Amino acid sequence: MTNIFKKVCKSTVFFVILQAEMKKVWKILFFALLLTLVGCSENQKLRHKEARAEHELELLQEAILSGNVDSVWLVGQLSSDIHYLVFRAGRVIFWSDNSLTTPTIFIPKYDVWYNDQFTNAMCRCMWKKVEDYQIQAVIPMEWKLSDGAKREIANSFSYKPLLTDEDRKGEVISVDTRVRIYFILTIFVFLAIIIWGIVAMVRVRGYRNLNLSHKIQFTTLLVLLIGYVSVFAVSIRYIRQHYQQRQEAELQQKCRFIQTALQNLYFWDISLGSVSPEALNADLRDLAYAYGTDIHVYGLDGRLLGSSTPSLFQHRLLSLYLAPEVMFSKKPATMTCYSSLGEMRYLSAYTEFVNGSFITLGYIAVPSFISEAEINEEVESFIARLFPLMILAMIAAFIFSIGLSRALVAPIKAVTAQMSNLSLRDPNAHIPYANNDEIGRLVVQYNNMVDELAKSSRKLAQSERETAWRTMARQIAHEINNPLTPMKLTVQQLQRLKGSDRFDQQFDKASTMLVDQIDNLSRIATSFSTFAKQPEVQTSEVDVAKKLTAAVELTSNNPQQIPIRYFGPSEGITVQADKEQIGQVFVNIIRNAVQAIDNSKKGDIMVILKDDPNKPEVEISISDNGPGIPLDIQPKIFLPNFTTKSNGTGLGLVISKNIVEGSDGRITFQTSKNGTTFFIYLKKV
Repeated sequence: MTNIFKKVCKSTVFFVILQAEMKKVWKILFFALLLTLVGCSENQKLRHKEARAEHELELLQEAILSGNVDSVWLVGQLSSDIHYLVFRAGRVIFWSDNSLTTPTIFIPKYDVWYNDQFTNAMCRCMWKKVEDYQIQAVIPMEWKLSDGAKREIANSFSYKPLLTDEDRKGEVISVDTRVRIYFILTIFVFLAIIIWGIVAMVRVRGYRNLNLSHKIQFTTLLVLLIGYVSVFAVSIRYIRQHYQQRQEAELQQKCRFIQTALQNLYFWDISLGSVSPEALNADLRDLAYAYGTDIHVYGLDGRLLGSSTPSLFQHRLLSLYLAPEVMFSKKPATMTCYSSLGEMRYLSAYTEFVNGSFITLGYIAVPSFISEAEINEEVESFIARLFPLMILAMIAAFIFSIGLSRALVAPIKAVTAQMSNLSLRDPNAHIPYANNDEIGRLVVQYNNMVDELAKSSRKLAQSERETAWRTMARQIAHEINNPLTPMKLTVQQLQRLKGSDRFDQQFDKASTMLVDQIDNLSRIATSFSTFAKQPEVQTSEVDVAKKLTAAVELTSNNPQQIPIRYFGPSEGITVQADKEQIGQVFVNIIRNAVQAIDNSKKGDIMVILKDDPNKPEVEISISDNGPGIPLDIQPKIFLPNFTTKSNGTGLGLVISKNIVEGSDGRITFQTSKNGTTFFIYLKKV
């Protein structure tokens, strides 16, 4: 057992170690895959740059063959992230950028890409030969500055701020705490407004479904918010551009002062080639201390002749060539442009080096930098003034929008409330509103509509009453006229037979017929009286099974001797209905079923009471096997005064429907050529 236990433990430990090692392997594979994907992406970007460089080399080749090398530069067809050098007889005659530096230039082979290490960058290069010209395309891949290079830069006037966060006075500028608080408060207010609007729209599923008051508030705040953001963005952009323009103007003015000083020093010289570099460097160093900036002088061919900080060029930190914008572009006498020191960019002002006769001897370059610290200081000062106003304005706008929306929506709500309670029978009140604006005109139109509606309602009620009386009068006249005609004919016949032997015999028949017709007139009068005096439905708890059983027993002794079968319990089914009138409903419908069956057909009537415990209603169905109800008269079956029987009044089903619906129930029917079934649904207690 001990050996088995040891083997199991060893196997378990081995499995755990194997699982841990597999996790490490998966991690290694994942990171390898990630690095592969990143490397593929970088390689793809590099291949794209190489393709662009090959295309632009062809443009340079065409420019060289046409005898105008710098034409390509002038039309801006060269990429800014790819550098080009054109050599002839070992000298550079064209360069598209002056940020790369190298001690030696060698040509391994033409039309092949290779890696080359420049002083300040690792690059991808290609050479191309065009007649007696050599063109080099250079793609910088990684910029770098050594610690020694940084020490050299730190000894200069103009390049030292590129390595620090200090301003010109040497003091580090920190963000004001007030600005941070204002900024946080403003962002909080903006986010609160945006979240409020989003939540409101999500609740009602879209801007269109918002209340009018919320739309006014949201729109007002959104417009104000967009306005403030636009003002803020434009202001920050203006501050930065204004600061940059001011810096450029100051640098150009300093450059002109240095130009005047050098013009006085070299007033009689007709060429800088006769001036020793040491003497020129000494003069430039004195001026550099006087003006607090570095100064570089280039010859007419664009190569460096002297500098106040020659060590920057000796250590190959800066290119020996003039900025191509100045050398190959037709610019004003004094101009500014950006140059690069590795990945760091700085501003330089350029002007011509002239003697006393204003003959151009070379070019003067005065480098400087745009202080981000000073720009941020001005931006923070602006924010410290703007943000409190923005916060107060947003809060005031929020309160104002609430008051404005309520003031605008209140009369509309009043109109809505009044219109929701609008009635054709009850008098409708006017809406008071004193202002003569668009809403005021709407209220006036509503009040006028109420007055017109009251007049129309009175006219309509009167017209309805007159129409109802006319209809009822026509129906009563029709029903009464039917028995009066045979009665008149019978009386006239008796008058003709008066005194004859047949008078007594005919009198007995006529009296019987007259009594039947008088009974018919009495029944008609009773039906209309019942319909006119029909009481309101008073619901209570009713045992519908007992009522239905009693109705079946009452109608079973019908003249047609049609059997009426009942299926269901005899008692114990309680519903909500009118105790006095619900039995009349069952009797009316059963009698209609009896009358609907043709005498030539053996009639059969079924009454079924269903009580499903899972349903809130009981179902009562009364079915006959008559001919059914024709399709064209089915929509009229529950209309008053409509009947298909010669001796009917058309009020039975109307009265039944009113009683059932007054008890909060339903009555429907289904019919076919094989018979008709009426369904009555009453709510359980």
